[in-house]
Amino acid sequence: MELRNNDYVFFDPVSHTYITNDGELLIGVTGLMKKHGLGADYSGIPEKVLNKAAEEGTAIHKEIEDYDNGLSVLKTPLIEEYIAICKEYGLNFVSSEYLVSDDEMVASSIDSVYEAKQGAILVDFKSTSKLHKRALEWQLGIYKVFFERQNPEIPVAACYCLQIDKKTRKIKGMFLIEPVSEAEVNDLLDAERNGRIYIDQHEEPSAGLVLTDEELTTYVNRQNEIADLKAKMKAIEETLKDLDKRVMDYMVEHNIEKLEGGGGVFTLTKAFTRTGIDIDRLKKMQPGIFEQYKKTSFVSASLKFKPSK
Repeated sequence: MELRNNDYVFFDPVSHTYITNDGELLIGVTGLMKKHGLGADYSGIPEKVLNKAAEEGTAIHKEIEDYDNGLSVLKTPLIEEYIAICKEYGLNFVSSEYLVSDDEMVASSIDSVYEAKQGAILVDFKSTSKLHKRALEWQLGIYKVFFERQNPEIPVAACYCLQIDKKTRKIKGMFLIEPVSEAEVNDLLDAERNGRIYIDQHEEPSAGLVLTDEELTTYVNRQNEIADLKAKMKAIEETLKDLDKRVMDYMVEHNIEKLEGGGGVFTLTKAFTRTGIDIDRLKKMQPGIFEQYKKTSFVSASLKFKPSK
């Protein structure tokens, strides 16, 4: 299998950017996905931790890449496992860091390309503890579209994610990923071209569309503080229930409206009967009357936040 190289776009290892021969700067697939809220959500994780994890992941991938490219490497347990995986899935290595692009806005490098009986196999290496399935579907979906446009005679037979444990340096699994459709990729590219944010219809949009990671972290922390304070208030209110009842019973029994003590004043609101209308029943039994006398009012938009479990 011979792949076509992209002669119009190149990767600058110094600035870690993709540039065209005309000097145009292109956005990477990861950057594109983050911009449109399609990437994995790592908000709340310190940048230093993320950078260290990225370095460790790069080092692990480099070990496999060196082996694939015929360089002299030690047959570590990781390499032995990798060889076994390739044999199990019938993968013949073709290229690593294979650059693909739409030659207009976006470019990226596919971790590894393999040849199988049905066509090309695209594999992305991940060393995160958790796989973000939808983000992988988008990433590999974009890769697939760009790859097949660059190599129209070679179909992509399947896309996989090879997950590796950073700590143990062992392969956790080879996971089949169903990439997003070409139509979805085209819609995303169209949104980027026209300066609007793409909303993924198959998943809730990320709050990263409107808040920075720092702002989102601050927001979540404050909401958690509020939740803790509300829990404390509820516990305090529970301890006051019996005292409230004792004071109220005394005031009712002795017909007292106000009672001073402890630097405060207890005020009693006596029991009374309130008359209202059963709206649901009226609407069901007398819809005509309900429509004649119903009152419509404007309710302002509001925001609720529930911490993730």
